[in-house]
Formats: sequence, structure tokens, C-alpha cells
Amino acid sequence: MTTNNVSKRILRRVPISGFLVRVLVTTLIVGGFMKYFGVSIGALGQGLAYSLVGVSVFITFRILQFPDLTVDGAFPIGGAVCAALILKGTDAELTLLYAFGAGAVTGLITALITVFFRVEGLLSSIIVITGAYTVTLRVMGARSNIPLLGERTILTPYQKEMRSWLIENYGREMRRHSNNLVEIIVFTMVVIIVLLVLNAFMHTELGLMLRASGKNSQVVRSFGVNHHLMTILALMLSNGLSGLAGSLAVQQFGFADVSLGFGIIVRGLAAVLLGEVLLRPHSIGQHILSAAIGMIIFDVSRAWVFAALELPTTDIRLVSALVVLTALAVPNLIDRWREWHKRRVVNRRKEQGQLDVAAKAR
Repeated sequence: MTTNNVSKRILRRVPISGFLVRVLVTTLIVGGFMKYFGVSIGALGQGLAYSLVGVSVFITFRILQFPDLTVDGAFPIGGAVCAALILKGTDAELTLLYAFGAGAVTGLITALITVFFRVEGLLSSIIVITGAYTVTLRVMGARSNIPLLGERTILTPYQKEMRSWLIENYGREMRRHSNNLVEIIVFTMVVIIVLLVLNAFMHTELGLMLRASGKNSQVVRSFGVNHHLMTILALMLSNGLSGLAGSLAVQQFGFADVSLGFGIIVRGLAAVLLGEVLLRPHSIGQHILSAAIGMIIFDVSRAWVFAALELPTTDIRLVSALVVLTALAVPNLIDRWREWHKRRVVNRRKEQGQLDVAAKAR
């Protein structure tokens, strides 16, 4: 039996997932893109810190189909709770759970306003994020900024060892990359654990009911499931992830700021769309992973714009807006091009058919 026949039999027995191939190809392209254009690997760390925001937005907008803007409030609240507890001596790892809980409470308030007062979801979330600004200031002790200089974070225990290892093996010029590498490794582990737990939950009976509630609430009610409870659960889970992302971002930046979550919902939407367009996910687990990867791609793209155009950091809002606009516009342009191409093919076939009929008539 030849080597080619053996390879074909192995490939038949072990099917390669198209989604996995797209993930690997995207990873290679992003890596080559960063190396060629000199994009700092710090963009990967920031993308990982914010990646759970993409998952948060996916839960509300795609699964629940609920127009929730509470993410803009849950993110800074989670970061503020994390920073305040670290300053009080709480273990940095434990603050992640508190930040998740703070974000979940923020989502709970939005859900209760929607369910009990029958206020539109969009308006409910606007009300909550308006009040969340004051709550964030209260948590931070009426200060707009809390520095964490000299405080222990989830990154601190590994930074010294990583710096020594890099200098020993690759020289002192690699020292400046040590903190970025620690961020990538630690945040990757946290994100993987969260995504695995979330994927497992979505395949439980409760998770299936939550997913079905977003698809068709009337059918869910016919099975005796309380649709309102599913809404509350989804909003708590979504904004809990946003609060957790806020705590990761705060420990990466080394400070908490009251305006840290400004416009984060738009970035989350862009991440979801980027993941869907580039990776074309099908299962719930693939959608969750795509949303996280989409956020990483977003941050790398933004960092590339700064590196390529040599823009000052004061332009960060404008660059973010342009990257988000591109992420939102490209899928629509692709869909319009596909529709135009289909119409063109149909018209050509009609014209060809008419020509064939005329030729036969002659």
C-alpha cells in the first residue's frame, strides 16, 4: 500500500474541522501581519483581556437577542471592585470572582427593570449605565482613578521569573517583552478556563433552555419555562463576563479609571462580527471562541493602524471608531456584493435562455 493511500485513509477516519482550519489560518495570518508591520505583542495581551467582552456581547445580542448596553457599566464596575479589593489586601486571583459578581449584579438590575417595570431593554440598560458611573466612583472612593503601582496582581508572581528567563536565554534586548509575554500566558489561561466552563454550561439543560429562550420565547413558555428567568440569567452571565474582563484590564494597565468602559459595547459588537465573518462558526462553542478571537483581531488591527500611520496616542478614540466602522461595514458590503453577484448570474442565465429560445425559433 502506497503512502498516499495510507494518508487518504487516515484523513477519512480523522476528519479535519473547517472551523479549526480557519482558526489556524487566521492565527498564522495575524502572527505574520504583526511581525511584518512591527505590531507590538502587547496588542495580544490587551485583546485577551478584552476578549470576554466579545463573548458577553454575543450572549445578549446573538443568543438572547436583547439590545443590552449594560456592558459599558459592568466593565468599569468590575475593574473598580478589583482595584479597590487589591488595595485592601485581597488576593488578586480572588478579585476576579468579585468582579464577575459585581458585573452580574449590574446585569441583574437591568433585567429587573425590564421584567418588572416593563421598560424596553435598550432604555433599561441606558438607565443602568448612567447610574453605574456614580456607583463606580463610590467604589473607587470618589476618585476617578486608582493606581495599582507596587500592588500584587495576578501577573506579578511571574514577571520577575519571565524577565530572568528571557535575559538568560535571549539577551537583555528581550527584557522589554517580559511583561507582555506574562500577560499573554496568564490571560490565555484565564480565558480558556472561562470559555470551557461557559461552553459546558451552554450544553446543560439550563443552558439549552437559555439558548432556546432567545430563539423562540413562546415555544419555551409552552414547555413551562419562565422566559423572564432566562432573561435575568443571561444578562447576569453576560455582564458578569464583562466585569471579569474589566478586572483583567485593570490588572494589565496597573490602574482603574471611571471611564475605562466608555464605548466598550461597540468594540464587543465589532468583535462578534469579525469572528463570524472570518471564522464562520456553526456550533455554540465555535461562536463563543469566535467572539473572543474577534476581539483579539480588533486590538491587533487598531495597534497596526497606530504603527503604520505613526499616530499619537491622543487619536485612540478616532482610530477605534474607524476600526469598528470597518468591522461593521465590511460584512454588509460582502453581503451586498454576494447579492449583486447572484442577481448577475440569474440575469445572465435568463438572457442565455432567451437567446436559446430565439435560436430554436429560427
